[in-house]
Amino acid sequence: MALTVYGVDVWSTALLFARVGGMIMLLPGLGEPAVPPRIRLALALAIAVALGPTLADRVPVAADTEWGMAGQVVSELVIGVLLGGAARLLVAALATAGQIAGTEIGIAFAQTADPTQTQSGQLLAVFLGITAVALIFATGLHHMFIAGIAGSYDVISLGSAPPLGDAAQLALEATSASFRVGVQIAAPLIVAGLIFRVGLGVLSRLIPQIQVFFITLPLQILGGLIVFVLGLSTGMLIWLDSLDRYAQWLE
Repeated sequence: MALTVYGVDVWSTALLFARVGGMIMLLPGLGEPAVPPRIRLALALAIAVALGPTLADRVPVAADTEWGMAGQVVSELVIGVLLGGAARLLVAALATAGQIAGTEIGIAFAQTADPTQTQSGQLLAVFLGITAVALIFATGLHHMFIAGIAGSYDVISLGSAPPLGDAAQLALEATSASFRVGVQIAAPLIVAGLIFRVGLGVLSRLIPQIQVFFITLPLQILGGLIVFVLGLSTGMLIWLDSLDRYAQWLE
């Protein structure tokens, strides 16, 4: 006989909560470190309870032993961490872009407090991270992630063993996509920085008495920030598109 509490089946809710909790703790926007863990877990429990009636016919039979049941729950938790972690890898694109942009502008060592990570970070990377979280909620992308949580049970059925081979491929693709998007966001600064340094090299050869690279540092910072602002909207749209495609894949 199934154990229920206020009409909620405990076994099915535990299985659902394991995967949903693993994803909620890592998904962009919903799983930011600045959000208290209790809030994230409460949201995961609410989603698990809501999904219970819909997925009731997919819930596998509980194992005969406690260790077997624990193994089933851990398996769902691992799947949730894998799916949420792939989305979290896409967020690393912003840190990559911020580091590249900071180096090109000349403020790579500038640090500031990062409210989304509850620690300090590189100045431009922190700015991109805060902008990204605001855009996720402004564009309603968090709704797609919640829908993707429900859709993940069509991608990997409830009670299945973690597909380690597919998980490795997913992690590889997410990592490569993260680096590619990060470079695309910083591409205008890379091109502008290359042209600027070539020009400085020519000027240095023409007027060797002047310390060109030292004198033009304020111009490098000002010009770099202008190029960064001009290319920001396009870069963030590229990043949002990568998250959108991943959310649609989950759905």
